[in-house]
Amino acid sequence: MGRRGPLPGHGGRPPKPAERRRWLGGPGHRPIASANLVALGPVQVLPASPEPRSGEELIRRILATPAATWIGEVDRLALLPLLRSAWDEHSHWRAVALAADRPAPAVVTRLGQLEKSLTTWLSLLGLTPVDRRRLGVAEVKARTLLDELRARHMALQRPAPTSGEKLARSKGRRDEP
Repeated sequence: MGRRGPLPGHGGRPPKPAERRRWLGGPGHRPIASANLVALGPVQVLPASPEPRSGEELIRRILATPAATWIGEVDRLALLPLLRSAWDEHSHWRAVALAADRPAPAVVTRLGQLEKSLTTWLSLLGLTPVDRRRLGVAEVKARTLLDELRARHMALQRPAPTSGEKLARSKGRRDEP
């Protein structure tokens, strides 16, 4: 008998996102264990910052984030200079392309090559969500309104009564201070 369905890697359903798989659970709806994730704090929503003007500013911003903890010294020596120079070249060619009504095909091609290189180097540094997952750094989730309401509700609740207080209530007495 022949093989049914598409060959592996040639179509079919796209893979489920990790969040959905965790939410659905495994067989029997048992929770799926998270694979050694390091929890980061809630995301602080900051106003959109302007694009870095130079490669040096890009590197300074990257090293000012939590990513500085997992970028090793070898990567700082090897990849960050490449990233800096590629960003500067990308900024130059982008300005050239934006200044022209119809940029030359060579300019557009070079911009595409630079963007591909930049994406590769950012991935190698663990600065994309997929690569952070591979490094074992948890997805960072913004604190939702429901989380805030739950926290506020828990803060307003009284502490659980002790066994002596429960016994006094069941007998109709109340020991008040």
